Amino acid sequence: MLSVPDGWKVRPAPGGGLRVVPPAMEDRERSGVAVTVWRERLRGSSALERLAARHKKAQGAREAAIRAQLDRKAGRLVLEYREGEYVQSGLWIVRQHLKVVQQDGRQGVLAECVANASEYHRYRRAFADLCLGLTVRPLPVKG
Repeated sequence: MLSVPDGWKVRPAPGGGLRVVPPAMEDRERSGVAVTVWRERLRGSSALERLAARHKKAQGAREAAIRAQLDRKAGRLVLEYREGEYVQSGLWIVRQHLKVVQQDGRQGVLAECVANASEYHRYRRAFADLCLGLTVRPLPVKG
């Protein structure tokens, strides 16, 4: 279940999953807002632990996680980190990510909310609704 803020629109994402689009074009262009939700297979019973451990250390253009909060009982991992990337004009931009992984059996439902680090504060509440508010209904058992 995904809680979508007023004015935001849900669209299919290229390659599967969903993308959630903010109401103003300026949000996408100037602030670099990108919200995606998708399902993927988790590899092994300790997949969330490995993902949390990997993000606690800086790697390449990604800084060490600001938050790597794992709730083993609920099968939920919340990551918050910053990562640099070059954009089309050759400018280096730092983007802040909020990623939630909710385990659903052998699958994970992932929600990622991203914005340019300098603009991230403007979207904190919407990102909390979208990514932190994610709840998962188990997949039906095929029989």
